[in-house]
Amino acid sequence: MRIIVPLAGPDFELTDGTTRAERVVEGTPLLRLALESRSWWRSGAATANDLVFILRDTPTSRKFADQQLEKWYPGSKTVFLGSFTGGAALTALAGLALADDGSPLCIDLADILFDDEADPLTRFQDERLGGLLLTFASSNPAYSYAEIGANGYVLRTAEKRVISDQASAGVYFFRDAATLLRAIGHSIQHRASLAFNGLLYVCPLYNGVIADGASVATVAVQQVRDIKVMS
Repeated sequence: MRIIVPLAGPDFELTDGTTRAERVVEGTPLLRLALESRSWWRSGAATANDLVFILRDTPTSRKFADQQLEKWYPGSKTVFLGSFTGGAALTALAGLALADDGSPLCIDLADILFDDEADPLTRFQDERLGGLLLTFASSNPAYSYAEIGANGYVLRTAEKRVISDQASAGVYFFRDAATLLRAIGHSIQHRASLAFNGLLYVCPLYNGVIADGASVATVAVQQVRDIKVMS
């Protein structure tokens, strides 16, 4: 499994010259608290060698990569971008060059904490499965949402629109890089209906997975804590 972690958004760098990832919560830097609490990390299914971080090429982010990422996750890879992209879905493209080995692919926005038992590698033994979405109950329009059918599979997803009571936990699994690339192509082709404020987000990519004929399953997570609103 490969894990792409986009850290190139406008809210990543703080005014004091540090980053959101370094902010200490529950005695641990936020990025480490998020990534290392996931079930696939705790089980050993993913390690530092599987991580690809995407950062903007700025002094603050370069310093963070040199002083923190190399210490926390030796063996991980980092991609630097010269500017902001058209959304997290497009930012993730930068990581595919270093994460395309045919294994399941995860995009972890690392901004929501939760408890889970997702076991994605086992789930992708089902050859019909193209995606796996982690969800929790909410009605807050700040999140992305999935409409789920009676069979438990996703019917459609939307960004910042409450189309159901199942919000995304900010972690997205795809069968492989090829599946993700086709989904990104679908979002670009249908940008008018899938973009939010002109940006392409990750959760709506599942509409492309479904349009391609694959299924998207969900796993409920518990004890959700949103990093963005934590003090």
